[in-house]
Amino acid sequence: MKKLLYIFILLMILVSCKKSYDAIPSDPPKSIMELNINSTFDWKTSKEITLNIIGLKGVDSQIINTLYVKSSVGDTTYFKDLLVMNTNYVLKFAVPSTETKVILVYGSKRFTMDLLSNEITFDYIIE
Repeated sequence: MKKLLYIFILLMILVSCKKSYDAIPSDPPKSIMELNINSTFDWKTSKEITLNIIGLKGVDSQIINTLYVKSSVGDTTYFKDLLVMNTNYVLKFAVPSTETKVILVYGSKRFTMDLLSNEITFDYIIE
């Protein structure tokens, strides 16, 4: 008799545990134009950064090295180019919109730059 009672209780629990499908709309949108999207939603997944490089005047023009702009997290390289140290440059590259810092590597020097705006300036004199 106890077994029958346990089986009955188990069946009642299984029958009463039904998923509620009320969260699914009865008439889903048929096109993207029918979606209700908040007007403040940012669709961009990347942002363009302008890097102004101030050349180091008074140094030998033969100092040439590769500048790398890398992610502050992971090993992603956003920009790479061979630059002459005494020349000014304006470089543009894209980073993920969530990126807050980049790392600049020129030869053996390594600099961390905060992305407070879409424009950053790098001067070789800064250490």
